[in-house]
Amino acid sequence: MTGGAEDPDRIFPPAAPRASTDPAGPSLWEVAVTLPMWGTFTYRDPRPGVHIPTGTQVVVPFGTRMVTGFVLGPGTPLADEEALRDIESVVGAEPAFDPEVLGLCRWAADYYQAPIGELLRAGLPQGERASSVRLVRLTPRGERAARGEDAPPQITLAGLDLGPAAVDRDPGREILRWLLEAEGELPWRTIAKRLETEQSPRAPGRAGNRIARLEEAGLVEVGDEVRDRRAPPTVAVAVAVTPGDAGSATAEPPVRTPARRALWERLRVAADGIPTAALTPAERATVRALSTGGWVRVERRPLRDVVRPSAPSQEGPTPTEDQAKAMAEISAALGQGFATFLLQGVTGSGKTEVYLRVIAEARAAGRGALVLVPEIALTPQLAGRFRARFGDDVAVLHSALAPRERLRAWRRLRAGEVGIALGARSAVFAPVRNLGIVVVDEEHDPSFKQEEGVRYHGRDVAVVRAQRAGAVAVLGSATPSLESRYIAQQGRFRRLLLPRRATPRPLPPVELVDLRRHPPGADGLFSTPLAEAVAANLAAGQQTILFLNRRGFSTVVLCRACGHVVRCAHCAVSLTYHRGRERLVCHYCGTEEAVPSSCPACRQPRLERLGIGTERVEALVRERFPGARVARLDRDTAGPGGSGVADGGGGLEAVLRAMNAGEIDILVGTQMVTKGHDFGGVTLVGVLQPDQAMNLPDFRAAERAFQLLEQVAGRAGRGDRPGRVLVQTYRPDHPSIIAVQTHDYEGFVRGELAAREEVGYPPFTRMVALRLDGSNAGEVRQAADAVARTTAAAGGDRVRLRGPAEAPIARVRGRARFQIWLASSDRPALTAAARAAFGVKLGSDVRLVVDVDPQSTL
Repeated sequence: MTGGAEDPDRIFPPAAPRASTDPAGPSLWEVAVTLPMWGTFTYRDPRPGVHIPTGTQVVVPFGTRMVTGFVLGPGTPLADEEALRDIESVVGAEPAFDPEVLGLCRWAADYYQAPIGELLRAGLPQGERASSVRLVRLTPRGERAARGEDAPPQITLAGLDLGPAAVDRDPGREILRWLLEAEGELPWRTIAKRLETEQSPRAPGRAGNRIARLEEAGLVEVGDEVRDRRAPPTVAVAVAVTPGDAGSATAEPPVRTPARRALWERLRVAADGIPTAALTPAERATVRALSTGGWVRVERRPLRDVVRPSAPSQEGPTPTEDQAKAMAEISAALGQGFATFLLQGVTGSGKTEVYLRVIAEARAAGRGALVLVPEIALTPQLAGRFRARFGDDVAVLHSALAPRERLRAWRRLRAGEVGIALGARSAVFAPVRNLGIVVVDEEHDPSFKQEEGVRYHGRDVAVVRAQRAGAVAVLGSATPSLESRYIAQQGRFRRLLLPRRATPRPLPPVELVDLRRHPPGADGLFSTPLAEAVAANLAAGQQTILFLNRRGFSTVVLCRACGHVVRCAHCAVSLTYHRGRERLVCHYCGTEEAVPSSCPACRQPRLERLGIGTERVEALVRERFPGARVARLDRDTAGPGGSGVADGGGGLEAVLRAMNAGEIDILVGTQMVTKGHDFGGVTLVGVLQPDQAMNLPDFRAAERAFQLLEQVAGRAGRGDRPGRVLVQTYRPDHPSIIAVQTHDYEGFVRGELAAREEVGYPPFTRMVALRLDGSNAGEVRQAADAVARTTAAAGGDRVRLRGPAEAPIARVRGRARFQIWLASSDRPALTAAARAAFGVKLGSDVRLVVDVDPQSTL
């Protein structure tokens, strides 16, 4: 692509700011740009007298770029009016955020010390937000150089050789070739990523430098394309046409079969028509035939104008006495202002039924509901229960949905077509109208914490959203986090207990297998007691879950000749062997490599695959129990292309369906099998190797281990038959193991809280982690030292500082990592110390991330 008329949404280079001719002066607006930039900026609207509602998306010039942003309110006049720049355009006919969610985002940006524009961008689904993309485009001269036609014999700029003598792998020449192959244009980020992955060992330096040199040489031009948000979706609706208007010679349409006549009657009485998506394929064929004859008209309508029938509500089971007490307390609080309940119920106690009933009361009162679950693994089963109870009044939001589906659900919520939002972490920003209740299921789960971008905690933001809306918040868990349990102990959360299962079956007994006395057999996996228990369960025709929280086939590839471990080239971790793909995979950066035939260090063919992951467990189980129907549920099998079901089917939902149908005898899985699944046929749970989780360098390791073990133990005995749990361990005296053996959550909490208080860890103090990374370890260390000195001076004796120190995983994605930990019970002092870090001048390649209330030390 080399020239032609410019698209009006493309700016090459960006347009200069326009001067306003309105003598009364244009309106000034505070705008948060969607860049990792601190603060907000004042822009003017050149249209006199036009009001822009807060939350509206706009396109504005920023430096030499055009970017998107959000209007936060009236702007502040600048002393230098010449410095003001104009809003380029307004995106959409209505605000992207309502005042409630906009206020929540402003609070979250302040609390988590993150750019407000970045948080607002994350709060909108793809397609609803406009986006600005920086593009690199070939000039005619650049195209000739890329093709080798009419190029000057030599173009050398700042060491960049583009002449005929340039080597094929020269970064500048390669960029020109990529652009030519892409019809003349590529996103700047795409080029940068390709240089990083393909060129970095041979072409050190930054992508921006190379592109700048090409631009200065007149070979490329750089600009921005502002892509508008996706148009509101429309729906095809079939509408019956009256005989007088049909233009047909017959008084009756040609619907002679009972099925066709029944469809015609439905269409005739449906004043607003019927969406064709709600019809069967045979019914849609009938509609096409009737449309040809003039009896039916099919029209496109905006999504919000379509009336959808809801499925009839299904009644739930009769509540237990414990459930009824909990529901009564929550129901009494609905509509009475903000309140937070900690619903602590053992596994199988019926917490979901409590959620469903109190949400039904909120909906009957015209109030909306927001339900958060920790991971995608929970969503299909829970979504099914909600839709069975509430029909079409549920919008499901999560990242596994296609962007169009997620956008459609989001827009239906904003339009008020549905009143219940169900989703994972980011659904906390969903536009639920007249919010009355917020539910956070499995509130203890660490996946509610965002670990990339803006590092917010979905549970905590949900509680603040309920507070700002005057709604009720319900946090549910069998093993509440120590933070929530401590807040309840202080009386700030109202604690409700479900101490018994909703079914007659009690919690399953937990038996410990001391691996020092009963070592694993030749397979390195099964102790004799566990192997015998699995065999007996199979003989009885009952289901088993085997839990190991490590995926892959082998966790280490080791050379027996020289001791070399095959590691990721970009991260300080060993590569994991995945037999299904026959690849070595890094679980931190995603790098994949072919399995070497000999040692990369000594060239001896003595590589051995050690360690056990779920893929290897599955293979060993199939060998040991050849008649069993075996499946695996982990991140590798949960996707649409997964292969976790014994008959070759794949994907999370396929595994769940097969498990519930009794088509699987043994399910092998990671923590995905622990999260709220209700498998009535499971009577045995085997925990294979929990010791590694208990010994991680993290002060929450014991808590996380106890929660995982208690949750997976709760999968046994949920149906008509009693359950049994076997835990293999070398540490039967560990507090987490002892507590799980007797399901003693309260005893574990007392011991763990006492230990945390003694050393000053949360919940007795607040913490902030300052994480620095860069390609050069020495530069990162110097920057970390400077940050530590600055924050120590800002915090004084009110803030305890630890570090800087190399992170437990010292390198990820080719970047060295250092950490500084700040702790204090004085929140303002802690905030001031952390914010002081932003004032430190870092190296050009050093990145600083502030993690408020960090959930991981790794």
